Amino acid sequence: MLAVTRSFSKEFSNLKSIGIGSQKLLKYKLCTTLNQCQNVRFVHNNNDQRKYGQPTPITHPHLLKEGEVNVGIIKEEFVQRRKNLVDKILSSNRINGRGLIILPSARKKYMVDHIPYFFRQDTDFRYLTGCLQPQSLLVIDFTETTHQTYLLLNDNTAYEEKWEGPRFGFQEATEFFGVDEVLSVHSFQEVLTKLTKDKNKLNLWYDFLNPRDEEIHQDILEFIKSLGQVHNLNNIHPLRDVLHELRSVKSSAEISLMRKTCEIGALGLMKTISSSKHLSSELDYLATIDYYSRLAGASYLAYPPVVASGNNANTIHYIAATDTVRPGDMMLMDSGCEYHGYSSDITRTWPVSGQFTQAQEVLYDIVLECQQTLIKSIVPNETTIDDLYRRMLRELCKSLQHAGIIKEQEESAALRFVHLYCPHNVGHHLGMDVHDCATLNKNTPLVPGNVITVEPGLYIRQDNDKVPLEFRGQGLRIEDDILITKSNCEILTEGCPKSKKEIQNLVKRGV
Repeated sequence: MLAVTRSFSKEFSNLKSIGIGSQKLLKYKLCTTLNQCQNVRFVHNNNDQRKYGQPTPITHPHLLKEGEVNVGIIKEEFVQRRKNLVDKILSSNRINGRGLIILPSARKKYMVDHIPYFFRQDTDFRYLTGCLQPQSLLVIDFTETTHQTYLLLNDNTAYEEKWEGPRFGFQEATEFFGVDEVLSVHSFQEVLTKLTKDKNKLNLWYDFLNPRDEEIHQDILEFIKSLGQVHNLNNIHPLRDVLHELRSVKSSAEISLMRKTCEIGALGLMKTISSSKHLSSELDYLATIDYYSRLAGASYLAYPPVVASGNNANTIHYIAATDTVRPGDMMLMDSGCEYHGYSSDITRTWPVSGQFTQAQEVLYDIVLECQQTLIKSIVPNETTIDDLYRRMLRELCKSLQHAGIIKEQEESAALRFVHLYCPHNVGHHLGMDVHDCATLNKNTPLVPGNVITVEPGLYIRQDNDKVPLEFRGQGLRIEDDILITKSNCEILTEGCPKSKKEIQNLVKRGV
C-alpha cells in the first residue's frame, strides 16, 4: 500500500497510485529521516500483500474463488450482463449512429462532518460492474455492431489511502473488472466530448429525470446544453426500466446467492424465536436477529427490521423497537439480511410466551392458510403479483367473514374492511434490493428466475371497536421468499418454521 510519513504527507499527497499486476506487488517505502527522504523510491517487498478497494481472490481467498469479482459472480458474468443490456436496448430501439449508456455509482454520504453513513454501492452499478468503490462511473459506447466499456474511477493518492484505505490502480481495475479501459472520473467531460463528436447521431441512456449523482448530473446537463439545437431530447432514454427487466431474472449464480441469503435469514430468525424466553424488550430482539444473522455470514441486515410487539405490530413499518415486551404479546418480526449483495426478506409472528391465545390462533390460521393457498396457486409464465393480490383479498375476506370479524356478507362491502385490515400488497420482487426492480409492472407474468415475497397479514388496532374485544390489538404477518422455477416454485426461506406447533415448540424449547 502507498503510505507516507506524517511529516511529509502533505508534500506527497498528489502522488497517484499506479496500476500493477498481481505478480509484482509494490510498496512505496519512505524513510523517516530528512536525509533519507532524498532517496525515496518504489521497492518490491515479497512479504507485502497489496490490498485493494474491495475483496479479491488474492487478498480474500476465504471469500472469493479465482476468477470471481464479487462473491459467487465471475468476471465473465459481469461482461455478459453489459452485453445483455446493450442487446436489450438495441432489440427495442433502432439507433441511427451511436448509443451512450451513463451510470454513476453511489457516493459516500455523511451523518455529520467526516462521519460517514455505512456505504452501500448503487445496485444497478454493482450489477453491471461488480465495482464497490464510491464516486465511480460506467460509460458504455455502442453502435448496432460494437460496444466499448469505460470504467471511470476516483484518482488515488498516498494521502487519501492513508485515510480512506486502498483503491484499485487503473491497470489493475481494467483486468479485474473486464472492461476495455479505466480512466479518471475527473476526466468525464473530456470522455463525453471524445465519444460524441457526431452530435447529430447520439442516443443517450441515462436516468435524466431521476439522477443518482448530482455532480455527475450537472456535468451531463452542461453537456446536453452544449449540444444546443442539434440534439433531440427524445433521444434521451431512461436506463433504470431496462436494467430492472434484466435484473428481475436471476442467473444460476444469483440463485445460489439468493438461496444462501435466505438460508442465513431464516436461521437467524429461527434462533431469535428460540431466544424469546431470555428477551424482555424489542431492542433485545433486534440485537438478537442482528447477531445471529452476522454470525452465520451475513454482511449486515438488509433493512431496519420491524420488531413489533403487541399493538405496535399494527404500524406496518414500525422500526422504533423501544417498548418492553409483555408475556401475552405476539411478536411480529420482519427482518432480512444481505449476503454479498443479495437480500432476504422474512416475517414471522409468534407468541412470546410460547402459547397462542384462542383469538391469536384464529388470526394466525387465517393468515397462514391464505399464504399457503397463494404459494400453491403460482403458475410460472401465467400468474402475476396482481393476481396474487386479488386472490389474497378474496381469501382473507372469506376467512374473516367466517370468523365473525367482518359482519358484512356482500362482497364489495366486505372487501372494504379487508383493505382496512390488510392495507399492503401481497408481495414484491426480491434480489439485490429488498424491493427489487421496483419499476417492474406487477401485472407482468412471473417467469422462471424471478424471486418474490408472499406476505399476507392482518392488522386490527387496539382502538377498533368494530371487532370482538379479543381480536383487538393484534397484528400479524407471515412472509416467505419464493423462487419461480420452470414448473412451480421453491420456498427459499423454509428453514424458519411457521406452523403453530413448530413456532410454539421453538419458544418453549429455547436455545
